[in-house]
Amino acid sequence: MDGMARTGTAERSLTLQIPIFYKLFVSMLFVAVIPIALIGLMAAGDTGGIVSSIGLPATIFLLTLVTLSIVVMWSFFLASSITSPITQLSEVARSVSMGDLKNSEVHVMTNDEIGDLASSFNRMINSYKILDALSREEGE
Repeated sequence: MDGMARTGTAERSLTLQIPIFYKLFVSMLFVAVIPIALIGLMAAGDTGGIVSSIGLPATIFLLTLVTLSIVVMWSFFLASSITSPITQLSEVARSVSMGDLKNSEVHVMTNDEIGDLASSFNRMINSYKILDALSREEGE
């Protein structure tokens, strides 16, 4: 099922598989590389017009503000891409623990480590449903 996402229905669509490790690695690169690149641009003289018109301290402040806004937006995206599926998995686990097996399938939208966890959770719930049905048949 490489490159494919599985949902609760038989629907399939293309997904981009990026492991969480690489998402975090790229975010750390953003934090490290963007300020260095912006300072390099200033040193190379490409921003000479900006520096001369608003001054060096204001230029450094502006570049810091731009870098900070990019890092905050990327961090928010990264955090929500990690926590949203975990929150959904937690809600379904809570529902299953209260005995609700009907609405217990987690929709797998990613093909990374969290998607693997959700797929394993779905397999576990399906096995539990089978065992529950067998025990009910034996009880009758």
